[in-house]
Amino acid sequence: MTTKAASEIVIGPVITERTYQLYTQGRYTFKVLASASKTEIKKALEEQYESQGIHVRDINTVTMRGKKRRSFRRAGSGTVGNTSDWKKAIVTLGAGQKIEGLFGSV
Repeated sequence: MTTKAASEIVIGPVITERTYQLYTQGRYTFKVLASASKTEIKKALEEQYESQGIHVRDINTVTMRGKKRRSFRRAGSGTVGNTSDWKKAIVTLGAGQKIEGLFGSV
């Protein structure tokens, strides 16, 4: 088994209205590598934010299915394609902990 760097496992935060609502409850949502396990995600997040001293308490993962997209480049019905599938991790931190700088100044 090859080990991956934390920056390869955690791709970035997912920022939507729903994830902001979860943020107010102390839960953070990240886009992660599709083949990553929960323990790998936990280690990667704690390594990536070790300067803030966070401790991941719980992780829920969801595999998001890609959407169908249609491209109309020329006259005709257009070509149909798919966006790629991806994995989302909803992370709960320990009591009283926050990740600073994730949602900007809000």
